[in-house]
Amino acid sequence: MSTQSRYTFPAIPYLKIRFQLISLEPAHLPAYKGSLLRGAYGHALRKTVCIMPPKQLCEHCMVRTQCAYPKLFETFVEHDPPPFMRGLNTAPRPYVFEPLTTEKNFNKGDTLEFDLLVFGDAIDFYPYLIYAVSQMAGNGLGRNRYPFRLQAAWWQQTRADEIAWPMLYDGPGEKLMATPTPTRLLDTASPNDALAQTVRLSFLTPTRLKFRNELTIEFTFRMLLFKMIRRVLELAHFHVPGADIDWEFNSLLVAADNIAIAENTLKWLDWQRHSNRQNTKMMMGGFTGDLVLHGDLAPFSQLLRACEILHIGKGTVFGNGKFIVKNSE
Repeated sequence: MSTQSRYTFPAIPYLKIRFQLISLEPAHLPAYKGSLLRGAYGHALRKTVCIMPPKQLCEHCMVRTQCAYPKLFETFVEHDPPPFMRGLNTAPRPYVFEPLTTEKNFNKGDTLEFDLLVFGDAIDFYPYLIYAVSQMAGNGLGRNRYPFRLQAAWWQQTRADEIAWPMLYDGPGEKLMATPTPTRLLDTASPNDALAQTVRLSFLTPTRLKFRNELTIEFTFRMLLFKMIRRVLELAHFHVPGADIDWEFNSLLVAADNIAIAENTLKWLDWQRHSNRQNTKMMMGGFTGDLVLHGDLAPFSQLLRACEILHIGKGTVFGNGKFIVKNSE
C-alpha cells in the first residue's frame, strides 16, 4: 500500500457553468435531456464557429486544429496515444452536460436549468459555449423546436471548500459579467476527500461500463477503478497540455483487490436517444443504484471524489455515469 499511495494523478482544471433558459411557449421535452441538449448545442456551435461549407467533414478540414467545434464536439486523436488508448478514433469529449430536472412539461415562462462542465484547455472556449447555448435556445429544443431564451449563466466558484455562484452571463443584456477561474481536480488533497472504511457509491444517472466488450453490472472494485483511472488519464492526456502523467498505475489496481463490494443494488435502466446523424433511435441504457465498498479506501479518495465530477463510462457527455460518494459510518 505504501508504494501505491505515492501514485500522483495529473491535475485537471474544470469549469462548471449553470445555464437558465426561459420557455417562450408551452413545451414538452423528454425526461432525460442530456442527449437533447448535447445535440442542439453541437448544431448551434457548428453554425456559430464553422467557416466551411456545410458538407465539409471536420476530419479533413484544414483548420480543424484551430476550430472550437472539433475541439469540443469531434475531438480527433491527432497524435499517437499511449498503449492502452490505442485504437481510439476520437478522444473523450472535454465536457459533460448535467440536466437538473426530469420535468417533461413546461409552461410559457417556466425555467429550464442545466449544468455544463468543461475540462482542460477547452475551458478557453467558454464564450463560444455561452453564445452557442444562446443560439441553441433560440433555435428551439426538442423535435418540435420549442423556443427558449437564455436568461442567465453562473459559474461555480470554489474557495476553501466553499461554493459560490457568481453571474457569468446576463441574457437580456447579452453581456459577459465575469472572467471565471477554473477549479483544479486532483491538485491537492482536501479534508473533505477523506473516506471511512465503508462508503456508498450512488449512481444517479445511467452508467454504461463495458468489460470484454459487453455492458454489465457485475464487476469488481478493481475493474471499476480501472475505468476511473482511464477516465482521468484520457482527459489529462488529450485536454491538459503539459500534464505530468504517470502511466505506471498497476500498484493502484493491485491495492484495489483488497476492497470488497459489500452490497450491490445496481439495476439496469433503459432509455433511448434520437441520433440526428444516423436518423434512428439508439438504446442508451445503463445501471443506477448503489454499491457499498469496504476496506482501506484512503488511497482512492481523491480519485473517487474527482470522478464524482468527471463521470465515468460511455455517454458521459449526455450526463451518464454520474455518481456520488458518501461515508457509511
